[in-house]
Amino acid sequence: MPEIKANKKSRESQRSIYKGLRRLLLKKDLCDITVQEISDECNISRSTFYRNFDNVIDVIEVMFDYFYNRYLEHRKTKINQLLFFFEYWGKHKDLVYIIANQCDFILKNCLKKYEIANPENKILIGLKYSIFTSIICEWSISKDETPEDMEKLTRSILNQRGYELLINNNIKL
Repeated sequence: MPEIKANKKSRESQRSIYKGLRRLLLKKDLCDITVQEISDECNISRSTFYRNFDNVIDVIEVMFDYFYNRYLEHRKTKINQLLFFFEYWGKHKDLVYIIANQCDFILKNCLKKYEIANPENKILIGLKYSIFTSIICEWSISKDETPEDMEKLTRSILNQRGYELLINNNIKL
């Protein structure tokens, strides 16, 4: 699987491709978007696209993995991790919505990749996926609540075990 490149020019190309794809996703479904459309949207050549990604799905997969990894890194320093969850993913909730509704395997694979306690536990991954996508997708649709509102609402709904399941990567069932 491709990944975020170390080279600055390549990273800029990847970022441009991702932003172009996000603009196209406002108009049509992921499965209907071609490499040529992305290339045209970004004003890049097809060879530039293929130097960075193997296909259209790779763009979403690589970028979501990048965002999820950054989330995990920054979360460690936060006292209120649930509030940080909503602050961070609130910036990317349209991406989560697209993934959950058009290519959910990306999110499931990412959760599995970063699960420390038991990455092969399909029930644990399924629970995390369901909680993560349900909360973020519903929030994406309503767009009314602030991260603070979502944190309070989620705490009132989830018991401590559910909260730990959402936030921690090393919980054992």
